[in-house]
Amino acid sequence: MFLRSSRGQEDLSLETISKIEACLGIQILPTSVMKSIIPINRNFADSAMAKFILNRPDDYLSLSKKRIIGTTLKWFVILMVGAIMLRIACVAIYMSMGVNPIVCAYYMHKCRVWYILLGLAAVGVLIYWLICRFTTDEQWKEWRKKYIIPAMWISAIGFGLLHFRAFSVLNGQVLPFALATIMVPMAGGCAITYARVNLGFWWGVLLHCIINIPGVLMIVSSII
Repeated sequence: MFLRSSRGQEDLSLETISKIEACLGIQILPTSVMKSIIPINRNFADSAMAKFILNRPDDYLSLSKKRIIGTTLKWFVILMVGAIMLRIACVAIYMSMGVNPIVCAYYMHKCRVWYILLGLAAVGVLIYWLICRFTTDEQWKEWRKKYIIPAMWISAIGFGLLHFRAFSVLNGQVLPFALATIMVPMAGGCAITYARVNLGFWWGVLLHCIINIPGVLMIVSSII
């Protein structure tokens, strides 16, 4: 999926840099240096993306179950820490402007997540039945090979976007806070998707339950 950049793409990047230099009236780096840096940066980016868990649907073919579990937990921690730090930074920016986004936007008391989840579950069951009823194993394997990586990305991103529904207020003022907040469940969605694809459905369910434990405890404690 991630191929090395072509010569034409490298020339396009050099042309873009040249235009920037012309606008600024300065030379950023000598052309010879840029020609050596651009392929290295692109190869590094391609390699990094190939290692990201949403681009690894076939790890179950080469890794043991323990390694896959370890990879899931490693990426879960990395992504979750990054998402939480982003949210903390976002809240700090709001607070520096005298706005408390948690009070403005938050949260949950008008949420009807259960209706959404039940609807998605019903749609999922219907789609699964249609696939089993009207396709063959060969077709399914071909579709998996073509579409599994886009499906993993859509699943993880959709998991995060679903949490928009948890906000009682969602407007231009709180949208940056809302986006930073849904990055936390989206990070969990990446790990859940990877576990589900490489370990099986119930592993994804188990990880989802574990991720939800802190939130459930907070809700229960607030009710009590």
